[in-house]
Amino acid sequence: MPNARAVRRAHRRAATAELRNRRRTNREHRDLTERIKVSEFLTILGMEEQDIDRYGSWAGRYIFSEYRAAHHGHQPRQTRKRTKPCKGYPKGRWIKVFIYRLDHPALLAGCAKYKRTAEYVPAA
Repeated sequence: MPNARAVRRAHRRAATAELRNRRRTNREHRDLTERIKVSEFLTILGMEEQDIDRYGSWAGRYIFSEYRAAHHGHQPRQTRKRTKPCKGYPKGRWIKVFIYRLDHPALLAGCAKYKRTAEYVPAA
């Protein structure tokens, strides 16, 4: 007859394996969804590149605030992006930017709130 300790250990091992498999499948599903940066989204809306460079940062702030309001203060995912060349950084520098799902409503809501990008948002 197996002792109680061995039974608990076997149960814990099985539970750990189950959780590991769930994480793997969730990770695969999560990675299938396409995520984009604010600058890419503004390009999709039809903004010119110079306007994106000029107003993209503020549009990102409005989108970020909409996302946080919808998700109880949680932040979206981040990625790194190389900026354009500037003084002291001939190749540009790496900055952290937020990425969002392409179909997330915060993208359109944030752009609609910001007066510089509101004209590019399609009417609902």
